[in-house]
Amino acid sequence: MFTLTKRTALAVAIASAVGGYSQAAFAAEEAADKKSDDTEYILVRGLRNSLKAAMFDKKEGVGVYDGIAADDLGKFPDQNVAESLQRITGVSIDRSGGEGQFVTVRGFGPQFNTVLVNGRQIATENPGREFSFDTLAAELITGVDVYKSPTANMQEGGIGATINVNTAKPLNYDGFKAVASAKGVYDDLSEETTPQFSGLISNTFMEGKAGVLVSLAHQERTAQDNIMESRYYRPNVSFETQNGKQFTNAYVPQNFDVMVDEQDRTRTSGTAVFQYAPSDELTLTFDGLISQFEVESDVHSLGHWFSESNFIDAEVDENNSVVYIENANTGATDFIRRNYNREVDVQAFGFNAEWQINDDVMATFDVSTSTAEEKSAGDVFFNVIGYNNAYTWDNRDGSPSIEILGGEDAALRADLGRAHYNERNGWDREDTITEFKTDFEWETGLDTFTSMRWGGYYQDREKDAVRKYASDCNLYCGYGTDVPDELLTEYTANGFFGGVPDRWLTYDVAAYDAYRESVTGDTGYSDPQGQADQYTVEEEILSAYIDFTFEGDLGDLPWQANVGVRYTQTDTTLSGVTQELIDLQEVPNDPSDLFEVYAPGGVQPVSASNSYTNLLPSVNVKFDLTDEMVMRVAYSETLTRPTMDELNPATTVTVSRPNNNAAQGGNADLKPFVSSNWDVSYEWYYADTSYFAAAIFSKEVDDFITSTVATEVWNLESGAYNFNVRRPRNGETAEVNGLELAWTHTWENGFGLQANATFVDSDAELDNNSTESFGLEGLGDSQNIVGFYENGPYQLRLAFNNREGFLQDQVNRFGGTEPLKTDTYGQWDISGSYEINEMFTVFFEGINITGEETRRHSRYQNQFVRLEDNGTRWAFGVRANF
Repeated sequence: MFTLTKRTALAVAIASAVGGYSQAAFAAEEAADKKSDDTEYILVRGLRNSLKAAMFDKKEGVGVYDGIAADDLGKFPDQNVAESLQRITGVSIDRSGGEGQFVTVRGFGPQFNTVLVNGRQIATENPGREFSFDTLAAELITGVDVYKSPTANMQEGGIGATINVNTAKPLNYDGFKAVASAKGVYDDLSEETTPQFSGLISNTFMEGKAGVLVSLAHQERTAQDNIMESRYYRPNVSFETQNGKQFTNAYVPQNFDVMVDEQDRTRTSGTAVFQYAPSDELTLTFDGLISQFEVESDVHSLGHWFSESNFIDAEVDENNSVVYIENANTGATDFIRRNYNREVDVQAFGFNAEWQINDDVMATFDVSTSTAEEKSAGDVFFNVIGYNNAYTWDNRDGSPSIEILGGEDAALRADLGRAHYNERNGWDREDTITEFKTDFEWETGLDTFTSMRWGGYYQDREKDAVRKYASDCNLYCGYGTDVPDELLTEYTANGFFGGVPDRWLTYDVAAYDAYRESVTGDTGYSDPQGQADQYTVEEEILSAYIDFTFEGDLGDLPWQANVGVRYTQTDTTLSGVTQELIDLQEVPNDPSDLFEVYAPGGVQPVSASNSYTNLLPSVNVKFDLTDEMVMRVAYSETLTRPTMDELNPATTVTVSRPNNNAAQGGNADLKPFVSSNWDVSYEWYYADTSYFAAAIFSKEVDDFITSTVATEVWNLESGAYNFNVRRPRNGETAEVNGLELAWTHTWENGFGLQANATFVDSDAELDNNSTESFGLEGLGDSQNIVGFYENGPYQLRLAFNNREGFLQDQVNRFGGTEPLKTDTYGQWDISGSYEINEMFTVFFEGINITGEETRRHSRYQNQFVRLEDNGTRWAFGVRANF
């Protein structure tokens, strides 16, 4: 066991009681009742006590709140922070490589949720504002708070929720404390076991007035993802097959690839904190967080590109979607090498001062800075060697298969391999955030008007993004250059899907590059150049707030209310570059591609600016129906600012192919999403670790931003070309209504059960029969059930999470103009531990133990887009407390 000082416990209680957060609660939890004595509370380790802590915060808060507390220092409930968040009512996640990455709350995706670490916004390497939870090691986290109904002192930005991630601080603990863990992680698809370890040391000095804490976590994982995909569907395609069948306005799949993505994932995270409390009235905190996350991806793929002019025969289903293709040998069998590398660095540093000015007034001052970098420009490869061949693709039963002319050996014909398409791509992004905060709280000492809070907030943010690209398609596209047989070797996919080949040819990318250079000399492929879609977004935010807390009795019914308003002003300056497209030319030997010709003089700068203000009221009311029952009513107005890459003022060509040209551009005049929110909840805490809760909510969002595609005619030197141009625009309105149910019950024999479900409905649901309809991305029902046993040294937990099917993208991220949907996905996880003694515990963990697969489709269910198998992971390890 370890101890928690009384003033820390009181600070947490005070922060919960006002239903929101002050910087005192998030950045320096130890500041509270400075007049208290040194009485200590005992914080007992264990699953039940983490449940009790989370339930206490939920019950005492005035707003709608959920949270997760670590079972022990260095022991978060799941291997990944997002995986733990999905156990919360209303929260669902998106995964990358089998690990939780993004969080959706109440149907609103990652861009709609403000993510804070210790009360501060953290920069992100992503194109927009969405935060990648897989960049944080779970071992460094002590708890996560999810605030669903805001108060005025909360940083604006989260229509879905405000999520605060807490890390440990030394003055929260009495004296010396150290924890360490080590485990091996086995991935069943890669059949590799890799190490993970973490450690934390904390100590206090000067009779508890000063403290230092450092922590470090290092994780390695060798993973394998098995994938097959058709990327996207092209709508309204009319064609005639070679056997005379005619089709009008059909949906045609673009390709069918099978692939294995071999990944080496490395994550190293650390924190350091120094705290000094020279008196009971003043606490100073200096803290830093550093995280490095790298994914080295190596993809081996067998691909077939569909072009209707090569179709000998075809069939469509009742939705006019092509489900069967017999392709002539003017098509091709491709051996594709690519990668999906990620290299992310995140740093965050801050200083916080809490000052109890007098018995009634508390002041908090906070300054912080954070940066995030993604370094992949020019390092994302896509290489193709192939040969002309015939094949048959069949998706009539909803499970796609492909048969290559010549049987299995046709995918192993090294003597036929010829060079085709090669490119280097990728982005460098840098996001920098600097924040200043000042918060004051006045305890009035009055009976009804009990407290007032006010403060100011300033943020300066800059996001720079540069894409680098190189291609030698003008030399090799069309399979005109022979490739030496010895360059190609056989590849066998482990644990692969049925109905498709599991052996094909692969090659070393560097050797292939060297061979092409030996044939034609340096073509510029080795030196990718910056592209015209680069951009810089500079954003300044100035906010001020005031709120009041009231309490009293309505007859025999105690009540508490927090009423406030937040004013915010946003100024954006946007800059980018553009390059004038003057013509499209045919590529020799490849009728499926066009070569882009740009005006001389290179790229030219473009810029724009925008400014807007918002006034955001909030009201949270809590009624204590009995000592065990609580009712809450809340109203608020919230905003989410536009995704930053959507503000890019330039327009860029993304696809140039005969009858399939596409471009995308931003919109510097976008306004923020603004939502009016209602919440009503009922909670019954009928035992220390048992409760039932039900909540209904409604959100009406104006100025909803949607990325729509419109056909534009571009007049070029060789004629007029139709381009499908994707741009974001304000204008839609979306209403979301939902019901949340949660039940937690523990029995005296050590068993316990947690169950919750979220049901959401919206008028913004995609109409499959209309290409003009608008749908809310991420909206869908979800359910959780967790059974656990904790008795003496034994602990066991079995968890199931289910997310119903939902709209992933209004316009498919993989290309085209059609939507992308994700099918219902359910996952079973298990964990257990045995405490050998007070110092050592052994444990195991299982992730996706039934090996479930993620499936995506386009507008209709039978329009297969992607099937992904991330496999099962097992971990075995030991944890030590000192």
